[in-house]
Amino acid sequence: MQTSALSLSAADNLGAAAEHGRVCAIAATGQRDLMARAAAYPGLFPAAPFDATVFAAVSMATAFGAPWCTPEQLRLANRTALWVFAVDWLIDYRASVASDVDDVIRACQAVAHGASPAGDDEVGGFLAELVAELATSPAFASGRQRWSTELDRMLLAMRREWRWKTARRDDPAGDQPTFADYLDNADNFGSTFVNVSHWLRNADGPAIAHLDELTTVSREVQRVLRLVNDLATQGRDRGWGDLNAMMFTSDRAAIHAQINQLVDRCRVLLRPLEIRCPKEAAYLSRQIGFSSGFYRVADFWGRL
Repeated sequence: MQTSALSLSAADNLGAAAEHGRVCAIAATGQRDLMARAAAYPGLFPAAPFDATVFAAVSMATAFGAPWCTPEQLRLANRTALWVFAVDWLIDYRASVASDVDDVIRACQAVAHGASPAGDDEVGGFLAELVAELATSPAFASGRQRWSTELDRMLLAMRREWRWKTARRDDPAGDQPTFADYLDNADNFGSTFVNVSHWLRNADGPAIAHLDELTTVSREVQRVLRLVNDLATQGRDRGWGDLNAMMFTSDRAAIHAQINQLVDRCRVLLRPLEIRCPKEAAYLSRQIGFSSGFYRVADFWGRL
């Protein structure tokens, strides 16, 4: 990237840097909003591991994924992604027994179906905020069932991974999921739930018309992101007692090959969508590109 920039003219560099600056400003605006939401729910976002980098990284991923959007158009995607981080923290790291996991899932599902959160239920309270903003979009009335389905898929995948992790800890010699099982559970990553929330909130005509196809591709993109993340965070996952693709195969080359296959499949699936809904197709492609670059250097989570 540095060599490419040096090969540009001064005018080209000025224009490119101005565009990067604009996108970073969108991300900075999103970061401030996320920090404010975290301050409103302190029980969900302890300083460790929710350091400033978490909020910056979430808002940057969204801004660079959809740089044509305004901060207002990206607000719900940012907040939803942050909420997913909080749920992941509660289930993966705070839950000590299965009933803890089930309690989180029940609270979230109740709010998703219209119940008011309990006064001390911060994860439900934050989710209620997301639902309230989604309800301002005309697309949510007809898309709420789709949104609830994606929420359920994510929560149940998180519960499944918690059970796998607990079984692996308690009985290392017992039956374990395969690499294919692990990859098939990529809904626990949460990016498709965020994407569907974003598309429903902004109610762009082509996106809503092609929501089924977009969701199909998003699931494949989600698998790519799961594996790219795992290759970069193997050490942290081992230290935190979390699952990682490298626990199911020690062959990094095989994981890279799987990523390449998935990316090729995404390209095929995106080709018709590049004509029917070009912004949303670009958004999904850019998610892969951003994560591939980001995880070469850093991780979203802070230190415990």
